[in-house]
Amino acid sequence: MSFRQFYRALVATHLHFTFLIALLLPSVVFAQTPGASAWFGVSPAPGFQPHVSPLIIGSDYEIRPAIVPVGEESFTSLEGEAILQDLKTIVDFSRQSRETREIGSGQLWGRITGLPSGEQSMDWVERRLQEAGVAQVERQWFEQSPGTALWLPLSWEVRLHADPAYGTGSRDVILESAMPTGGTELPPEGLTAPLVFVGTARPAELQYIDVRGKIAVQHITPRGHLFLERRPARAKAQELIRRGAVAVFNIVDYAGNMRMRDISGCNGPCFNLGGQDGRFLEEVFDAAAEAGITEPLQASLSLEAEQRGGMRASNVLGIVPGASDENIIINAHVDAWFDGANDNGDGLAITIALAEHFSKPQNRPARTLVFVGSAGHHTSGLSGPTQLVALNPDLIARNVLTINLEHVAARQLNPARTDTHGVRDVITDTGEGFLMNGLSQRSPYLESIIRSGGIRYGLNFVSAASTYNAGDNPRVESPVFQLIQGNPLYHTSGETLETISTPGLERVARFVAYFVKAVAEAPRSSF
Repeated sequence: MSFRQFYRALVATHLHFTFLIALLLPSVVFAQTPGASAWFGVSPAPGFQPHVSPLIIGSDYEIRPAIVPVGEESFTSLEGEAILQDLKTIVDFSRQSRETREIGSGQLWGRITGLPSGEQSMDWVERRLQEAGVAQVERQWFEQSPGTALWLPLSWEVRLHADPAYGTGSRDVILESAMPTGGTELPPEGLTAPLVFVGTARPAELQYIDVRGKIAVQHITPRGHLFLERRPARAKAQELIRRGAVAVFNIVDYAGNMRMRDISGCNGPCFNLGGQDGRFLEEVFDAAAEAGITEPLQASLSLEAEQRGGMRASNVLGIVPGASDENIIINAHVDAWFDGANDNGDGLAITIALAEHFSKPQNRPARTLVFVGSAGHHTSGLSGPTQLVALNPDLIARNVLTINLEHVAARQLNPARTDTHGVRDVITDTGEGFLMNGLSQRSPYLESIIRSGGIRYGLNFVSAASTYNAGDNPRVESPVFQLIQGNPLYHTSGETLETISTPGLERVARFVAYFVKAVAEAPRSSF
């Protein structure tokens, strides 16, 4: 029988490929080494490596340097290298979270609001603002909202079971990049079930595929940013569960073999797989088809998770008095998943640099500036911006503008011509990824400053200012100005220091300082 005839027979009889437990063989785990090739000659992906980005430096050219206009040479607090030192400290809090196994087995880590890593980060923000010369530094504590909780996966495993039919010496493989999505639950004994590949899970593909009682495996090709895939991937996963699938695997077609904490609300067990692990799984599906294997093939899942409620957290406020008691708020959230160098280590480090800059007597602003390291961006019921508004009615009443800095200095990432273990690499150019700038309300004056400042400092704005409201903005009546990047590595373990542009840190810092100075000196009626 030819492959084409076999494929047609497969569709006609609704035969689907699954992984079979090797009942007669001892359970030996594949160490995920590239040289191992017992699975039809297909090598498993390299094991997961924390703090490793898929970034490839693809040019002999340096990152284009920051622009320092005449007269700004003395603004040393805004230099990229100085900001980078703070960013390294911020990322270290995340790495300590993993080293100490703050969360279960240490498979997930970060700067988590409500956990020690979150408060250690806030402790540092408080100390750093004081060291920077900020006149008034205040810590504001608050409790988690009743009925809310943070879902945390403590430990998990996704195991593909081997069979002699796959090749001599075939052994079990653990997909180390696997990451349970938010709200996933499994029975205490785990789950063992057959797998079925459903492609991109479109209706035209699913009409011939029976997913009942199986783990459905769908392929996701992000459109530049995993954030954009949340809704469609979740909807497809929910449809697969509705059709009877007992779990869903999302193969995320990204470079490397990263863990990805995104896509939730699947209405059933749901795991993301890194690109290289996903490549291995798909190639095994293909090899099984070509070999004419029709027996069920199986995988096992285990998960220990918990809901944490009753926690408390804090914001840190640093106030630099101006000539007027009207104020401008500059906010950056402190918490992060994984290393969080871009989301939101860079925004926080730049906020600290701005506080130090404006605390110097020669740079004192016309309006009071309130610098906020806010908590709870990723923790339900502990929203720092919400509490900022609730705990500071007088400050909010005097506020004329809010600025939110949220992942702002990542390098530009582009698809490369090369691939590693079957997955296309990414390459960088000499600049940063594009920045979106948003204004909650139209203002010709503010828009003119944004345009002139973007040119002055060489920022890579994707478009003119829009009313698009993303990120962690306090809900206030005064205008909100937002800077944010759409980094493809968002909420992944690949979001490391190596992905950050040091000149980009300086570009954004100098731009925001320019913007703040202009707004602080302008009559309120102008914006």
